[in-house]
Amino acid sequence: MHTVNTDRVLIVEQPDGREMLKLALELAGFEVDLAGTGEEGLLTAAVRTPAVVISDIDLPQMDGWQLAAALRHQFGHAMRLVALTSRDDPDDRRRSATAGFDVHLVKPISPHRVQSKLTQLLDAADG
Repeated sequence: MHTVNTDRVLIVEQPDGREMLKLALELAGFEVDLAGTGEEGLLTAAVRTPAVVISDIDLPQMDGWQLAAALRHQFGHAMRLVALTSRDDPDDRRRSATAGFDVHLVKPISPHRVQSKLTQLLDAADG
């Protein structure tokens, strides 16, 4: 069984989309790690064991769905997985759920809304 760091979040996103979210989450008290590819995200998760992984779907090489499936295989449900994507099609939402994402959030979204959703997920995991 894997023990997660309850105040740690991993954002797997290409560099242009992650800095504002990182700053907002740090201001909310989270420790935030960054990864730019699915492979890098998988390796970072293995070392840092975040409570939540926020991932874009459209990543180079290993997409976010593949990353979610790999994280579920490796960690079970110890981590919460959040898709943060511009994909809003019902099929994309179903695919996210099938891959193992707990939540599918659609961009653009305010960093405050993401932080609120993370708090809800973590509170539900504790209860």
